[in-house]
Formats: sequence, C-alpha cells, structure tokens
Amino acid sequence: MERLAELPKDMVFFTQITMEVAEDAEYLEAMRKARIKGALVGVEAVTPEGLQAIFKDFNRSGEDLVRQLQTFSEHGVHVGLFIFGLPTDNVDTFSATAALAQRSGIAFAQFVMLTPFPGTIDFERWEKNQNGDGAAVEGIPVTRYGLIPPRLRPKMFMHHPSMTSDEIRERTQEVWDRFYSLQFIWKRSQCVSTLRSRLGFLFISKLYRQMSQYRRIAHAKTGQPS
Repeated sequence: MERLAELPKDMVFFTQITMEVAEDAEYLEAMRKARIKGALVGVEAVTPEGLQAIFKDFNRSGEDLVRQLQTFSEHGVHVGLFIFGLPTDNVDTFSATAALAQRSGIAFAQFVMLTPFPGTIDFERWEKNQNGDGAAVEGIPVTRYGLIPPRLRPKMFMHHPSMTSDEIRERTQEVWDRFYSLQFIWKRSQCVSTLRSRLGFLFISKLYRQMSQYRRIAHAKTGQPS
C-alpha cells in the first residue's frame, strides 16, 4: 500500500477485505493513505444466529457490528455486503438489517440473496436436496451449473424454512429502496466535503439502486427455481 500512496493523488482504489480488518487501526490508516476509498466487506448477517448459520460466528453482531462498520467509515473506507435468506432469517431481519446499515454510517451497501455457488458447502447441501426434481436449462440440470451457458445461468436460491424465494426477493428489494432513498443518500453524502462531491455521491448511489432493480428484472426473466 505504500507504493499505492506514491501514485498520482487523483487515483483512488477499491478492494475486498474481511471484517477482521476493523481490528487493525494501522492497516486501516495505510488504506486511507493509499486512497483506498471503497471495499466490499462481507458483513453477511447482523445477528449471532445468522453468523452461526454461515460458520462465521467469530464475526461481530448488533451494536458491536455497528462500531466495527463505523471504524471503517472513520478511515474513509466504505461499502458493506449483507445477505438475506439464511435459515435463521425471518420477516424482522430485513428491517433490522436496514436500520443497522443506516446506523453504522456506511456510505454504500449491497443487499443480496443467499445463493449456493458450486464448490461451496451450501451448494453441496442444495444439490443433495434436489432429489432429481428435473429442474433444467436447455436440458442441462441446474445442479450442473458450470455447464449452463453463462447468459442462461439462473440464480439458484436455497429453500427457506419460513419464506418463499419471491418473498425474500421482494423484501430484499425493499431494503435496497429504503437504504438508497433520496433522504438517506443525501444524509450520507456528508462524508464528502464539497457540493460537487455530494452530487457525485448522489449519482453513484442512484447507480447502486439501479443495479438492484436490473437484478430484480433479470431474476423475473430467468425463471430460477424457488
């Protein structure tokens, strides 16, 4: 990162890191000096039960998580990733996650549905539960995800014990819409100092919201299994 800091001042960078970085003030300060402005930070879940369900119970939750995310923001590093659809999630999880994201002061966030990708424990579990139900794309079983042409690959959502995929998708979109409402975007834009920068922040935030809307349209056209 010392080499990055030597590059022209008008260059900024984005990366992907884990939540543990919040415990290392020296590392965060090095990121700030290197002008690493954004990072995809895997928050995943905001409750102890949710973290345990994805084998990340070593991560923080609740107010401890808020303080961790605030630590990132204090060093000029933004963006978090939240996942919905864990077995422990319920209808209250969505509003609780949206409120925590707002309270933590992060500038940007992504809210996605749990998707079992090949090579993961979740995929192996999902594949075993299909029981030969015949779901296929152009004759290729969805369990053979890697053989399906990329443009035709469906989003594969895991069965949930209390909510349908459509319900999780709709509630996830509601969180996107709430977090990226004009009122909250403008409030978060205080992280930059000039009016021009705040307008740029508003524009980028709107792009994030459009990204979620395009994803919802793509899901509707794909016909993925629930």
